[in-house]
Amino acid sequence: MFSGFNLTALRRFRRSWWGMPLWLALLLMPLSGSLSVRLSLPDGPVYLLFLPITLTVALLMVFDWAALPGITLALLWRYLTLFSLGHALLTCTIFICGIAICWLGYRIWAGRRWCAGPGAVQLGVTRLFWLGFFLPTLLVFLLQITVTLNAVPASASIFNRNPLTLRTLINYQAILLSSIALMPLYYMTIRCFRHPHYLSRQLGLLRQQIAESVSPAEIKIWLAWLSLLVALLTVLHSELQNQVIGDFALLLLLPTMLWSAARFGYLFTALTWSLVLLLLYQFRIQPEISLHLAITITNLLVWSLILYFIGVNGVRQRQLIQKSRQAALIDPIIDLPNLRALKIMLAQQASSTLCFLRIPDLDRLSRTWGLDLRIEYKRRLAAHLQPLLESNEAIYHLPGFDLALRLNKATYEQRIYQIGVRIDGYSLRWQGLPLQPDIGISYCHVVPPVNHLPALLGELSGMAEVSLHSHQPENLHQGNGGAQRQVKEKLALLNEVQQALDNERFIMMAQRIEGLRGDDYHELLLRLIDGRGEQVEPDRFLPVVQEFGLTWEIDRWVLDHALGFIDRCRERLPAARFAVNIHAVNLCRPFFISELERLLKYHQVEPWQLILEISEALVTVDSSAGFRTINRLRQMGCRIAIGNFGASYASYLQLKNLQADMLKIDGSFIHNMLHNPLDYQIIESICRVARLKRMQIVAESVESEAVATALRGLGIDYLQGYAISELQPLTMLGES
Repeated sequence: MFSGFNLTALRRFRRSWWGMPLWLALLLMPLSGSLSVRLSLPDGPVYLLFLPITLTVALLMVFDWAALPGITLALLWRYLTLFSLGHALLTCTIFICGIAICWLGYRIWAGRRWCAGPGAVQLGVTRLFWLGFFLPTLLVFLLQITVTLNAVPASASIFNRNPLTLRTLINYQAILLSSIALMPLYYMTIRCFRHPHYLSRQLGLLRQQIAESVSPAEIKIWLAWLSLLVALLTVLHSELQNQVIGDFALLLLLPTMLWSAARFGYLFTALTWSLVLLLLYQFRIQPEISLHLAITITNLLVWSLILYFIGVNGVRQRQLIQKSRQAALIDPIIDLPNLRALKIMLAQQASSTLCFLRIPDLDRLSRTWGLDLRIEYKRRLAAHLQPLLESNEAIYHLPGFDLALRLNKATYEQRIYQIGVRIDGYSLRWQGLPLQPDIGISYCHVVPPVNHLPALLGELSGMAEVSLHSHQPENLHQGNGGAQRQVKEKLALLNEVQQALDNERFIMMAQRIEGLRGDDYHELLLRLIDGRGEQVEPDRFLPVVQEFGLTWEIDRWVLDHALGFIDRCRERLPAARFAVNIHAVNLCRPFFISELERLLKYHQVEPWQLILEISEALVTVDSSAGFRTINRLRQMGCRIAIGNFGASYASYLQLKNLQADMLKIDGSFIHNMLHNPLDYQIIESICRVARLKRMQIVAESVESEAVATALRGLGIDYLQGYAISELQPLTMLGES
């Protein structure tokens, strides 16, 4: 029972806030005193290492103010064995006051991070000042005053009555060296006593601090060289006649430890340096020259500071490099891994399923609502799909409007189906409108090495375009032939367009548009003649032109040839007016106005003879830039017509902000207006809005006289269609 009571009391004692620091201080203080190296000089004893001060700092760094009772008892016990009761109490009081003042200053300056490890960069300078410099300086100053004032006899102290001696300097340096160089070893030891799992954490941190290029062989070579060097120095310092040679050999320690600080990190270097100093000083005998000893300790003290800063800064630099490498794998705007990260991940996995998401409508929508829409759509879509992914899978941001997913190959079939279902149910609400653009899905299996990832993604993109029409995920390996054929056809059309631009294989077709007041004009329509002499419809080659960014080359060709025709036929057709179709995206070109002015001046054509017809896709262009261009064109004298109104995303709200001269009603409403009351009402409402905007109205796709009569009854200004006029080559119009 008594034994059980003792065990319970012992447990309570250890768990109390002062229990563990108390018994650690009482246990480690005598050990620190015995390890402190003390030599005798002609004018008295000196310390080469004074470890009690190192122990007190380490206890405070681990236990904070709770360590003070244990430190007080341990110091009192130590000095009672060395001095009389009065001198012991005075010396202990000086130590405790100096320690308390410095620790208070450190805690105020360090804030909440006071307990961080010795290698913490943010606290390095603060800790070095308060605990590495100010504390030893204050203690030496106070202890020297007690000896100078004869409060403590000089015979019982390590200080002389005269403070200006080498003995005082050596003792001061020894306390500084102990506080700076050996504190990490004490701190790690006490932390491991308090929390045994701290050792495994520090071993992991030690491995992290070692440079990536360091091999096990390099560490073994360094350890072997250091062991040989320490053994040599130990032998040399153990004999008086070899001590000077040993001090010169000591200089070899600096490049050796600099090697460690630069390559192995601060933690490894600090612990090794502490052990080396302890080992070397245990075998040092009494020196002949005090000045030589003072210089040696100064060198060691300076080396300790150099090793600290090089080790800490080296680790910090490697951490910054690692962070920059990680940042290079993440898109900073979308916050998703990028193409480089995908390439690295594919190389690391034995096999993967690569899934490609193609969102072509995102281009048009982002032009309507800005780049923020594209960013937010990708972010939210990735977050929407994240619950379907396993821990080692990810969604990757690709340049443009696409995303990629890397999946584990083992579960790909069911996963692809789940991804497709989840995408079908996704929509983004933006400014109160639900946006649900079509998303094409394609996938394939890959194994490393993936040497041509961009080419593979290009094939997946073509397959995802097939998925936009099939409305199901497409397997690249199973449907590769069809996708490749589509890609080849697209590239062939692109080549035809380039050849037509270079070899004048485009032709202009003209169609008369009847004005109810007799002010007829012609619309010019572009046709492509391929290498076989066959005519290619615009619906086939214009999407390729838009996809590959050739819209300005096409529009410039059309404008140049239309104005050139007016110039050549000005005597035969003096008041001719022509409408040409312009891609809306070109209105945002910085030099569009200046290019058009140059062409008008070169061909000597008046601006009123030119009608620029712009698809309602104008609303998908940056409104500020596009609308400014339209206003300048109207000020020049050109007329602006908005074509295909009602066919896409245009709305009356957007029409409210647009200033144009003419509005063309899309032919899909004209075809069935006599048989579909809704189409008739839509046309009638468009007419009312256009009149309020003081815009002239053009009805296209007029295929019968009955439709023409009905449109005239609605007050339409212009009629266009095969019931009015057939298409004819522009050259024939000049000959008629």
